[in-house]
Amino acid sequence: MYPNRLPAASAPRFEFHGTARRTQEPEDTAAAVADEKEGFWEPIYAVPVGIAFAIPAITYEWYLVNEETQLAACFMAFTAIVYKQFGGAIFDKLEEDGKRLLSHHNALEDAIINDLQEKLHDVKLQELIVQDAEAVKALRLATYAKLNAAGKIKPTYEFKAQIERMLTMMETEEASMKEKAKQTLMELATVSVTASFSASKDLQKTSLVAAIAQLKGSANSADPVKSAYLKFFKEQAVAAASIDEKEELLVARTSMVSKLNAMASNEGYFFEFDAATGQPKAKW
Repeated sequence: MYPNRLPAASAPRFEFHGTARRTQEPEDTAAAVADEKEGFWEPIYAVPVGIAFAIPAITYEWYLVNEETQLAACFMAFTAIVYKQFGGAIFDKLEEDGKRLLSHHNALEDAIINDLQEKLHDVKLQELIVQDAEAVKALRLATYAKLNAAGKIKPTYEFKAQIERMLTMMETEEASMKEKAKQTLMELATVSVTASFSASKDLQKTSLVAAIAQLKGSANSADPVKSAYLKFFKEQAVAAASIDEKEELLVARTSMVSKLNAMASNEGYFFEFDAATGQPKAKW
């Protein structure tokens, strides 16, 4: 109907995709252009063909040239001028907008992909958390088994340490009692000898002569002070022989057991001593 109409400029089309866009190879494009050139029809043939059909159509009034035809001609001329003069700029602008939109779309896709990769990494970490929890559980069970094994031996060592501390305390108390007895005996002997020498002038004179002789280095007789001490010790030995040893030992044992039981009660020992017999016994 409009044989002289020029081809209109087509707007560029943009495709948004989620994968890498596939571009046609240069060889395929060259082959397509060669195939088009080998065809019979050329666009320039439309001009004579249009004239050939337009003249009889107007002559025989098959087609009436009116204002619509003029409007169509003006529109086609305007379109041709715009296409010729501004088609490249319009194409470049649309191409730029398309590239900008495609870049923005690719950036959003990259952000989504990164987010999904982070989520995948979190999922893998959760799998590792399960494995770590299982490893911790296995380690806890092994630790409990070792603690149970050690718990069977620990009371034995504690019992041994308690006995050693008891023996050490007994030894200390015996040494303390012996030292206290010696000190008491010496104090009594000193008091007795001092009283004897204070009451007897002969002993004072004898002791003075013996002291002077010792200073001169010509002492031949026995020391009266030493003799007085020895006499007191012999008297104490005779007196001790007459005392019931069982009663004395019972008093000492009662004092010792009382101290040992006090220590066992304060430190939570596994055993204590019987107050009557002095034999150790378990608390449970």
